Amino acid sequence: MHEGHRKRLWEKLKNGDNLFEHELLEILLFNAYPRVNVNPIAHALLQRFASINEVINASVEELTLVEGVGENVALYLKCIGECMRLKNDCESFAVIKNNAQFIQFATSRLRGKLYEVLEFYFVDKSGMVRRVCTFTDNDPLRVDVRPEEVVKLISVYRPHGVYMAHNHIDCPSQPSSADDDMTKKVQLICSLNNVRLYDHCILGPDGMFSYFMSNRLDKIAYEYSAANFFKEKL
Repeated sequence: MHEGHRKRLWEKLKNGDNLFEHELLEILLFNAYPRVNVNPIAHALLQRFASINEVINASVEELTLVEGVGENVALYLKCIGECMRLKNDCESFAVIKNNAQFIQFATSRLRGKLYEVLEFYFVDKSGMVRRVCTFTDNDPLRVDVRPEEVVKLISVYRPHGVYMAHNHIDCPSQPSSADDDMTKKVQLICSLNNVRLYDHCILGPDGMFSYFMSNRLDKIAYEYSAANFFKEKL
């Protein structure tokens, strides 16, 4: 019976359905009480503290005064409160307002790597880097990413724009034909999803190469826009 109730709440959360406050608190308590009906405990907490925000910001001593709440559960709820306080301190990895900031950010992340790494930086309209996705084969000579993986990332994160960066370990930063092919594929994927590919940079022993600053990205963006691509196919 409890498992069916939990499953229904998980489905509501997954589908984005409106959840009552006590239902949200129940979901938080699922991990603390793997095999217990948490509905009465959730109601008891809200009767004592009035809101979820008050619950997760209460002291351990206060929480343990509620029937059914032991010290471990109280510490679990307190930890959630501490995490909520931290979230406003750092809401993004960085803010990228121009190409120079992108190159600086990418260089700081890729410098010193012993194998090839490809990273995608997903930014919002204000230039905040909200998500970073890293791919590597732990190989100093190559890194492979399937286009369908990029499609999935963009469909899930729904960014305003994307930056790409990868490194060359033992060869110059000048892009290879494989680098060009990957850039073209990502550009087309971005265009199909109304997302802008801002740049793809390559860090090598000789410095940094930028598709944007070399004007190579402009040509790729034109040839591999959704409109032009399908126009040529028809």
